[in-house]
Amino acid sequence: MPATALAQDATAPATVQSPSDAPPPNSTAVLPSQTEADGTAADIVVTGIRRSIESSAAQKRDASGILDAISSEDLGKFPDANVAESLQRIPGVAIDRSSGEGQSVTVRGLGPSFNTVLFNGRSFASDNYNRSFSFDLIPAELISGAQVYKSAQAPLQGGGIGATINIQTPRPLALKEFKAVFSGKALYEKNSEKFTPQLFGLVSNTFADGKLGLLASLSYQRRVAELNQVTTDGYIPRTNVGPTAAPILTNVYAPRNQDVGTTRDRRSRLGATLVAQYEASDELTFTLDGLYNKFKSDVTTRSLGSWFEPASYTAAAIDENRTVTSLTTAGSADFISAGSVRETTTWQAGGNVEWRPADNFRMVLDATWSRAFNDGGGRNYFTVIGTPTTYSFTGAQGKGIASTFGYGPGTLTDPTLAKTHLASIGGNDVTEEVTEYRWNNEWTPGTDIFRKVRFGVSRTSRDKNNVPYTSDPNVGCTYCGYTTAADPTLLSPYTRGSLGQSGGEAPTSFLTFDPQRYIAFLTSRPATEALDRARGLPIGTTAAQYAATNGYTPVRQPSARVKEVVYASYIDADFEGQFGSMAWFLNIGGRYEYTELQSAGQQRQLLDLLPVQGDNGIYNPVYAGNNAAIDVNSKSSYSNFLPALNARLNLTPELQVRFAAYKTLTRPAIGDLAPSLDFNTIRPATLTATGGNPQLKPYRASNLDLSVEWYPTRTTTLSAAVFYKKVDDFVIQTFASELFPIANAGNPQGQRLVPGGLILLNGTQYFANFSVRRPRNAESLSIRGLELNVVHTFDWLPGVLSGFGVQANATFVKTNREFDVDQVGQSFAAEGIGNSQNATVFYEKYGISARIAYNRRERFLRTLAGGPGNEPVFVRDYGQFDGSVAVNITPWAQVFVEGTNLFNAKYVTTGRFDNQLLTFQNFGPRYDAGVRFSF
Repeated sequence: MPATALAQDATAPATVQSPSDAPPPNSTAVLPSQTEADGTAADIVVTGIRRSIESSAAQKRDASGILDAISSEDLGKFPDANVAESLQRIPGVAIDRSSGEGQSVTVRGLGPSFNTVLFNGRSFASDNYNRSFSFDLIPAELISGAQVYKSAQAPLQGGGIGATINIQTPRPLALKEFKAVFSGKALYEKNSEKFTPQLFGLVSNTFADGKLGLLASLSYQRRVAELNQVTTDGYIPRTNVGPTAAPILTNVYAPRNQDVGTTRDRRSRLGATLVAQYEASDELTFTLDGLYNKFKSDVTTRSLGSWFEPASYTAAAIDENRTVTSLTTAGSADFISAGSVRETTTWQAGGNVEWRPADNFRMVLDATWSRAFNDGGGRNYFTVIGTPTTYSFTGAQGKGIASTFGYGPGTLTDPTLAKTHLASIGGNDVTEEVTEYRWNNEWTPGTDIFRKVRFGVSRTSRDKNNVPYTSDPNVGCTYCGYTTAADPTLLSPYTRGSLGQSGGEAPTSFLTFDPQRYIAFLTSRPATEALDRARGLPIGTTAAQYAATNGYTPVRQPSARVKEVVYASYIDADFEGQFGSMAWFLNIGGRYEYTELQSAGQQRQLLDLLPVQGDNGIYNPVYAGNNAAIDVNSKSSYSNFLPALNARLNLTPELQVRFAAYKTLTRPAIGDLAPSLDFNTIRPATLTATGGNPQLKPYRASNLDLSVEWYPTRTTTLSAAVFYKKVDDFVIQTFASELFPIANAGNPQGQRLVPGGLILLNGTQYFANFSVRRPRNAESLSIRGLELNVVHTFDWLPGVLSGFGVQANATFVKTNREFDVDQVGQSFAAEGIGNSQNATVFYEKYGISARIAYNRRERFLRTLAGGPGNEPVFVRDYGQFDGSVAVNITPWAQVFVEGTNLFNAKYVTTGRFDNQLLTFQNFGPRYDAGVRFSF
């Protein structure tokens, strides 16, 4: 049997009466949800949106477990410009955005790190220093479809408590014949008022009587996004404001600052794939494929910052929640010039051999290597020039922003008033390399009930390295305090973009500067001598400080590396039969995974704590090697057995019920596994430190799913699903006591031993008792939810009306670990839990294809501790409209217009209470128009 008969690819030019949701041939027998076409009816050619709907519905209907899918409308034509933005149309899926573009995916309330992302059934390297996958790295045109496996099955790689997402790319033997696609479009950003190009090309053909297939694709995209925004670094909880000796108010939530400005993100994305397949015989098929992707995001920010130091308040008022709603303070108007570069290069190469020695047996050997490198080390900067002044603040009301006003005369416009302040440079190089080997087998015994067995083994190695680069921290704040005048020629007027807010005001014009010229000025002789004179230091002191260091040049800091190797084996089986007139199906199996971890890092080794002459409130720490970092290595291992059961009962040929019970896991974030340790507070009564934890165990979940699905036609689906997840060993940041041996040379008699500080064990050895904050397996939570979904095409309506169709879904999620706004310092709450809704109305007939789509995600807790005082960060309700219109001008040419965020929805985050505005971002709409040729 030819390989192409085993897996109907989502990008084939026509679907048959019973399409399969199997992966492409290079990963046959890896993903288990396979149903072969029976070939008993004539092929039906379906194209465009209906083709995408039919393919997705067939995959969902025929899957072994609970699954949802998206499919391309045609080769190189995806429903949205971004894969993540298409995935959000699936019930239970929500996304997070970067510069208004979908970047990461949350499934059933579990964030990006809880979802395993596969690329053609294979593990894939990521540029993040955690386990989330950045979907903005991969151009959507390279993708032919994606499956979201919500229930686990034994052949699926472990790691996805939320879901396992498999992204597919087209294969030449599945396309069978010559195929070429070229598209070009111009993208227009409303905020930046910039046009940029986006180009795509794909060519595929078969040779040697269909035995040899070659496919190549290339995508290039540029984008200049502009975010106009107001931000606050958080609200300090339970603090006093006003003079320390006579505070104006006590025990209040005080805003830290307000920044208003514009961020410009210059993005480019180049992606390419190459696939070669050779069907040596009906029994043997070889596949080689590769992927290259280059993504760069160059971000610059120009903003005005107003800092609210609590002790400097001269007036303030609060609301019933004790949140400061207005204040007047003496501070500085900070002109901020900041930026960062995220430049990621990704490679993947793989080889695959599929052997079918008999009609009822298949064997697949698969090897893949991928590498992602984010070259961001030392490419981030943050610089500040400020002008001392007084100003006032009024908190946000309704859907508006907070207001800052009352700056002194000339503060925002006169460069001769500006003072030097802060400059720092940093950034991380993050590298991940993934190597995976798999041996998968599938046997079909041919009996009436016992239908299929799958078994196999795999080895996945993940090696991640994080190397920070920073300028000398003692140099960065050399000029802090607005002590000396900045060179007025450095500064120039700047006008930020519109926020489009419905209330509140903030300055629209202020001064800005070139950060590189500013840094050069700070190290110049006139500037360093001016600082020496201002501080009463001998001339040359500051210059000598720069000469003794690397100045603002970023240098490599202690790094961390984690290598994880997972050995896995699995077996599962399919059973099916009849229960009266009802067909039933059962998939049952288990997966065993053994994980080895090696982590390496660098940290300082504490030798002693010495008293400080004349100050009993602090210790002087002594570190080995004159404060030099030493290498620290750690090894650990663990094993898990993950059983899975998936059952389906067809009440009628169109109506079916599913049930699934299974165990899943998600491994801890790579960054949390690093053996790092930093000593933070070193005082007799307060010894604290923070670090990683190489001994972390994975999150473990027990899951139940139940769904009802109705498929009255090929393009109609009505479904409802309920799910329950109990997640144990949840990793949270907690404090615990840890003992560090010290010499105690400064106190041989132990006069300064205090509770929680130094302790004496065994009469001879002294230990420092630190309270250490590390990630630890400490909590559990449960999640329950309901998913509703409807897809329908109005083919039964007469004439022009028969072109209409609708897709809509809603997800409702609850948890037993919600955030309590009345509890300060809450150590654990479920993040990312929120309801979502999607609706799409489309029309497709007479060569016209049009759609309008709405996506909404309700308010949710994004971060439990994301600001000063470890305060929470919430995301307000966000709803966005997207639309497109395409017209076929010939059988092989199409023109189109598309729009994203058509009505300019604003992205808003808040603190503990809704009027604690943290971020107000105006992404603006974007439009593109172009032409597409398909041969």
